[in-house]
Amino acid sequence: MHRSPRPAVRARLIRQRVPKLVAAGARVVRDEWYGDVLGHVVMQDTEGNKFCVA
Repeated sequence: MHRSPRPAVRARLIRQRVPKLVAAGARVVRDEWYGDVLGHVVMQDTEGNKFCVA
């Protein structure tokens, strides 16, 4: 069984990863929230492919 880190830890890890991906050429499409907790960030690479950082 896979266990996710606590929501605050997970959000911090996502927020640490996103700028690195932006620096590599990706762009943020949108943040997805589950209530008041960041669930994941939808991003798009330089070729137009969307992916999630979760």
